[in-house]
Amino acid sequence: MESRQEAKAETKPLDTPISSAQPDNMVYTDDKGVRHSIYLPQGTMHTASEHLQNKRWDELAKFEPYTNQGHTENEFKVSGERHMKREQEK
Repeated sequence: MESRQEAKAETKPLDTPISSAQPDNMVYTDDKGVRHSIYLPQGTMHTASEHLQNKRWDELAKFEPYTNQGHTENEFKVSGERHMKREQEK
């Protein structure tokens, strides 16, 4: 029986980039009890999460309402390119 390390050593990297993206929306309830659903363009999830943790309702209100915008193909492409670059740097 081969160990996990042996099995992992045999794993080969993918030739094609992995398509992935951060979540594209966030739902929260503000200090007045109002539920909001906001759109998160790629790269804004961390900032929005910090605003939510710190109860910066005015900052969260600046985000566009979520209406099923989704992500563009370009956002997936950029994410895949970042992944490939990180893999090459290892």
